Amino acid sequence: MAENKKNFILVFFLMLSILFLLANAHISSGFYTRFTDEVPVKYKVNIVNKVNNLKFSPGQNAILKLRLVNEGSYVWNSSEPQPVLLSYNILDSNLKAVKSDLGNIVIPGEIYYKYFVDVYVPITAPNVKGAYYIELNLKKGNKVVYVPDEKIKIEVR
Repeated sequence: MAENKKNFILVFFLMLSILFLLANAHISSGFYTRFTDEVPVKYKVNIVNKVNNLKFSPGQNAILKLRLVNEGSYVWNSSEPQPVLLSYNILDSNLKAVKSDLGNIVIPGEIYYKYFVDVYVPITAPNVKGAYYIELNLKKGNKVVYVPDEKIKIEVR
């Protein structure tokens, strides 16, 4: 009789544990569904301390420090086989590409939604004087997954 009571209590707590796990799975599922609804894009970046109106000499090398905030639902993880990269294009004053797919800098660490990372972007100014723009791109492997609307204006004199 005591053995049956022990077995009953054991089965009861086992069933209770299973119900608890199912309830948590349902709650978690609801959270991630709401999170995906609130953050509908997989990849998106906000450049917090964007610099602008930079002046360079023709062919000058420089390093831009940019703070990138992950505003997409996917984690930027540098240890993945195809990590998220930051690349850039240099556009002329008519927004036509002068130089394309430059940089390809691996965004370091694991950057979750609303977390940020500082990156240093080495650039070389065009050899011809004029007004230009730097257009940043987020890439996953070789594929561009996001291009912010904002561009960084530079002047070569």
